[in-house]
Amino acid sequence: MAVRNSYPEKPIIPFYVKKVEMGAIIAAIQSVPYSVEVKRSAYIVVRNETLNGNDVICGTNLCGVQSDVGRWDAKYDSFIVATCQHKENKTGAMRGFVVFDTLAHCITLLCDKIIQKGIFIGEHVDGKYYKGDVTTPQQEADAYEDEWVEGATVKADPTEVRDFVSMYNQSVKLFV
Repeated sequence: MAVRNSYPEKPIIPFYVKKVEMGAIIAAIQSVPYSVEVKRSAYIVVRNETLNGNDVICGTNLCGVQSDVGRWDAKYDSFIVATCQHKENKTGAMRGFVVFDTLAHCITLLCDKIIQKGIFIGEHVDGKYYKGDVTTPQQEADAYEDEWVEGATVKADPTEVRDFVSMYNQSVKLFV
């Protein structure tokens, strides 16, 4: 079965993962014009999605942005230079993924989606799955799990919450 491709005008390249040093990822996050709390959230999402920079899709997709779910906002069209296909980690289904021109442009899309979903400290979320204030790293972990990871209201795993809080505490030192 063919994988849907919402970017037929872009080349399809072979899928690969690349290790990207966390220093380069942190610099990309620091370079974008978003609030400190959104940048902190982006840092945590990227660490979770890439296993600390070890599994970056085609070297620029830091958060698993897919190309088979419809087109992203037109303002991202110039950031997307190709697509690739690979089995999704969670389901094993063949999926399409976008390839970005730069890490910073991937971070831009990520930060916009974090804001849209309200997955950052200081937000009141009325999302599809998470409802409530996000005033602590624990609440942020729960909102992230519901709105980003699971797409369902779930009870967050205590170990994952502890890891999330640890990463949040690290992010406080990096993004001030």
